[in-house]
Amino acid sequence: MRLKLIAIILFFSLSIFAQNRDGTRQKSIRLSSLNTSVKDAIEIFSNEHNLTKHYTYKTIYKNVDKGNLSHEKFQQYYKNLKIEFGTIITHSNDQGVYLINGELYNTNELDVMPTLSSDEALQEAINELNATVYLWEDKDQSLIMDYKKPVGELLLFPDIYSNKVYLAYKFDIYSLIPHKREEVYVDAKTGVLLFKNPIIKHTKNDITHNRNLNYTSTENKVNNTFITASAATRYSGIKQIETTSLGSDYILHDNTRGNGIQTFNCENGSIQNVNFTDADNVWSAAEYDNAQKDNAALDAHWGAEKTYDFWNVYFNRNSFDGNGGTIKSYVHFSTNYVNASWNGSFMIYGDGSASIQPLTSIDICAHEIGHAICTYTAGLVYQNESGALNEGFSDIWGACVEQYGKNGTLSGTISPSVWLIAEEIGASPFRSMSDPNSKGDPDTYLGTNWYSGAGDNGGVHTNSGVLNHWFYILTEGKSGTNNAPTPDTYNVTGIGMQKAAEIAYIAERDYLTPNSTYADARVATIEAASSIYCANSPEVIAVTNAWYAVNVGDQYTLVSDDIALQTITGTNTVSCDATLNPVLNLKNQGLNPISTISISYTIDGGVATNLNWTGNLNPCSSTTFPLTLTGLSRGKHILEVTSTITNDGKSENNTKSVVILVNDSGSVGIVNPFSNSSDELITYDLSGTTTTWKRGIRSSGNLSSNGNTVYTTNLTGNYANNKKSYIVSQCYDLTSVSNPQISFAMKFDLEQDWDIVYVEYTTDFGLNWSVLGQMGANWYNSDRTLHTAGNDCYNCVGAQWTGTDFNLNTYSYPLTSLVGQSNVIFRIVFHSDQALNQLGVNIDDFVISGVLSNESFNQSSISIYPNPSKGIYNISFSEQIPTSIEVFDLTGKIIVTKDPIYTTNDNEVSLDLSAVAQGIYFVKILADDKQVVKRIIKE
Repeated sequence: MRLKLIAIILFFSLSIFAQNRDGTRQKSIRLSSLNTSVKDAIEIFSNEHNLTKHYTYKTIYKNVDKGNLSHEKFQQYYKNLKIEFGTIITHSNDQGVYLINGELYNTNELDVMPTLSSDEALQEAINELNATVYLWEDKDQSLIMDYKKPVGELLLFPDIYSNKVYLAYKFDIYSLIPHKREEVYVDAKTGVLLFKNPIIKHTKNDITHNRNLNYTSTENKVNNTFITASAATRYSGIKQIETTSLGSDYILHDNTRGNGIQTFNCENGSIQNVNFTDADNVWSAAEYDNAQKDNAALDAHWGAEKTYDFWNVYFNRNSFDGNGGTIKSYVHFSTNYVNASWNGSFMIYGDGSASIQPLTSIDICAHEIGHAICTYTAGLVYQNESGALNEGFSDIWGACVEQYGKNGTLSGTISPSVWLIAEEIGASPFRSMSDPNSKGDPDTYLGTNWYSGAGDNGGVHTNSGVLNHWFYILTEGKSGTNNAPTPDTYNVTGIGMQKAAEIAYIAERDYLTPNSTYADARVATIEAASSIYCANSPEVIAVTNAWYAVNVGDQYTLVSDDIALQTITGTNTVSCDATLNPVLNLKNQGLNPISTISISYTIDGGVATNLNWTGNLNPCSSTTFPLTLTGLSRGKHILEVTSTITNDGKSENNTKSVVILVNDSGSVGIVNPFSNSSDELITYDLSGTTTTWKRGIRSSGNLSSNGNTVYTTNLTGNYANNKKSYIVSQCYDLTSVSNPQISFAMKFDLEQDWDIVYVEYTTDFGLNWSVLGQMGANWYNSDRTLHTAGNDCYNCVGAQWTGTDFNLNTYSYPLTSLVGQSNVIFRIVFHSDQALNQLGVNIDDFVISGVLSNESFNQSSISIYPNPSKGIYNISFSEQIPTSIEVFDLTGKIIVTKDPIYTTNDNEVSLDLSAVAQGIYFVKILADDKQVVKRIIKE
């Protein structure tokens, strides 16, 4: 009998990114197994953190970048309580999750019953904060902010420095005197104030104003008529802005961007919805360059518009929240408020001082909105290094928006003034990105001016100079020697602001987590650049060396010649009637073109087969190389492939090993008792090279097999935790079978609802697996799914066996819906959670039964050759004449249909696939009410 093959890559490699010199808060795992689902990847990542049961994860957001890579961010929960900062991010391509990173926290079975009520905890916070006036104490003032007296959110708060996790209440507390808004965490057991995370973010760290905000609400009935206006801004000359008509006047409301951009006048007395108005919509200097400095409002309005446009044009982001959030600016907050801030809802701009003008220049506007961007992406905690990154990203966006707003593009020459923060509002800029030392800030990690104290939340405004300088070097390029404790000499070629901005944004949005450090930012930006370009691209080299220039990590190691075996694809499908054709994906990660690649592979460590690829492979380019494996016996085999070139500079990326599982056809009506070695089925675990399922005689006890050979989860004792293991059936042709059904004998002892067994099937060569059947007579005993509270049945799929039944019962299920399918494979899935195990499961006497029809489809009478082919295939029919032929790809999409078929010489037809891409395809041939599917490969 001709062998059929299943191949599933099981190995995953751990690649823990770390910088010992700098320290990290994140862990990352790179998965080399294909078709790893998001759920399975999260389980692998959770296991690496030694987490037990009761943990769940809920999606925060999902993005797809321009390289068609998907990034999904998850929030960690324990017993349905959010673990603050607990974050997982999965990164997927069309073959599944390839990378997962994040910061997770172990609650160590923490008691989640609070001692204090929310009101009691709030009072403890109020006693500790000791503010004079709170916003919720004035209903009218609260209304304009849409703010209410906070109700505590019960959650788990990890102290990242003591590695302790506390049950805590989280409050959003806004005080007017002093002017603060903070996330306040109070121990729900003791009332101790654990942590304060500022919500109000300032442009500079010296806060000179402390006053009652005295909010006043002014209701305006604005129509939807908007018009382009001319505005004589204070800092940027005459600019075009969008306004809206209000009665006979025009106001600074732009309804053309997102859900609006609105600019209001505090009149140096209160936060209020008082509009700036103009009668003719020509906002001239004669009118607004006045003693009140009203032209500063024109800068705030124009700056908000240009910031919105920057994010929309370059990153397709709809406002700061990605959902069109209204951008509100409140100008003239105070004549002695030398600052600007994002307060969690809108921007507040002070009028400065005698030497500093109103803080509404375009870079300050973009800086403050940048804090809002961070809130809705990385959520960087506002302390120490994560807070410095928070401030640094805002400075980056300030520089980018200034360049874009004044030039209409990020390309071209960048004025030196762009690299200064707030240079337009006074004689002395607040910060310099090109020369942070000149403003007393560090340009190098741990170097001159590095701040190690507790002030300014651990120096968030000061130590942001390191990220600022990294971005400047990445954009413009620079060479020199830094002032690190051990100085480094560097030489970086800049990549321009547009590419640098894209890399920074993708890192902030899709890779960083709340407590990320500078070392984490290095890893994130390198990963982002690699995904956009390639690992040996000038962009990745520049990103890496710019970090080296500021003393974060090592410099890029240039390799002239390097071939990387990136993946082995085509082994994750099930082909029940053809040889296995794995495809090698090779990439030139050197600096020189490659003309010859030596390829060698072994099966189970046997004699090597040597092949050669020839062609022209340029740097950063990829190619594929198909292998053909035949003659393998049913079972598990190790395919090891090595690719090399002359003078290969990195041998560590040349070799990969995958597990291939070889299958064959099963006979309908034949019971498999598993008694002999010839009865063995394929077994494997989700990860690792061992298998939980064992074939043998189970010892005495409640799960004794009474001398029979069975498949069991443990021959002598309890099953292991954290396992997902499969028994795979042979391939069954049900095209000429009536009343088919699946049957097997089973007894089981499983932790109720946490550990389960169920059956899946595939009809599309293993691309998709579906749960077979539902709870009912003679089948599953449970239909539980994950409870809405998230505290039980985490593995449940909604149809499974769980609990205990020590009787050896035969379970059967009709396969009526699968009649007519020529390639059906079943697998029995055992899934245990992270804790508490019992005796497990025994499986015996597996059979697919049914009544065979008199007429069958003679598959051996149909052949396709040559296979593989460059594009032209011949299909030969010795007996039956098909009525149609369909060709579909790995996703199941039909790409070619030939209907009806007109045969030519010797019942043969030609199939032309010259126009399709290289890869694996399937040819479905139909005759009457029967079908057969053949697997082909296009070179």
